[in-house]
Amino acid sequence: MKIAIFAAGTGGHIYPALSIAKEFGKENVIFIASNRELEKKIYRDSGFEVKHLNVSGFRGKSLLEKLSWPINSILSIFSSIFLLIKFNPSSILLMGNYVSVVGLISSILLFKPIYIHEQNSTLGSANKLSLPFAKKVFSTFKLNIKKEFNHGQPVRPDFNNIDSDLIEKEHILVLGGSQGASFFNKNLPNIFEKLSLKTKVIFQTGKYNNFVSDKNIKYLEFIKNMPEVMSKAKFIICRAGASTIAEVQSLGLPAIFIPLPGSIDNHQLKNAEIACQDGGGIILNEKEFDEGNFLEIIREFDGLNHQDLSKKMRKSIHLESARKIANEIKQH
Repeated sequence: MKIAIFAAGTGGHIYPALSIAKEFGKENVIFIASNRELEKKIYRDSGFEVKHLNVSGFRGKSLLEKLSWPINSILSIFSSIFLLIKFNPSSILLMGNYVSVVGLISSILLFKPIYIHEQNSTLGSANKLSLPFAKKVFSTFKLNIKKEFNHGQPVRPDFNNIDSDLIEKEHILVLGGSQGASFFNKNLPNIFEKLSLKTKVIFQTGKYNNFVSDKNIKYLEFIKNMPEVMSKAKFIICRAGASTIAEVQSLGLPAIFIPLPGSIDNHQLKNAEIACQDGGGIILNEKEFDEGNFLEIIREFDGLNHQDLSKKMRKSIHLESARKIANEIKQH
């Protein structure tokens, strides 16, 4: 069964799509994405066929970008239609990003069955548009909407092969996401220098890496072996994107979430609140940042019973998510 998957933006959108794609086989999948460099790198390493379109989101753009957006979008729709006619997939999966709008319009015009996946605790704009046309909606967090199948967020297959309880904890992990986080880079190094914790820190900075590692803290632009690094973490300090939360929950990794304040519809805060409702983590508000306060909170968290926190954070729903979603689509 052939499938076309529209997935673009950050690693948080693309990695779950890749996990689902592996359930179909590389010869049966085509990805359609935008042309950001981060996407190109992730897809290039995946080995899947991918076509990149000159399309981007509308929110948060400059006036000039907003004026050119309709033209680029129309051209992208025509390109998408051509690709779908040539590949002739049986179904279309939209991963809830701006490129999904292109996928939605193309699929409607070609009478292709549409499936959507919503990562976050709030239905995103693209998925709201797609909802009336979708045969099934796959969700990470229960949305209580029609046609919903709450199968969680697909995680990379390596997470299925890890028993984190049996792995010695070697470090604290600071993770701003696949692109890093300027707030983390600006403020957290100073905190860790003053904390002088006994546990080493691994800090993913993104491409803006001007830091010098030492014996206490290791700065990395990007972590390729993420499942292994996460499994060896005592706890994690991170954003609250759906993919990050799914991986944290799959490992039962105690977490300090610092949600991205500007996330659309404040979905990261809502994601973090759901993840922490059993007590496996805490939430810090970036807008209320005070170095002394954050320092003490991290120090206190470092001294907690992390085995107990791990049990409260662990959720298995995401480990079988890719297989379950693929099976639902294959039933078409």
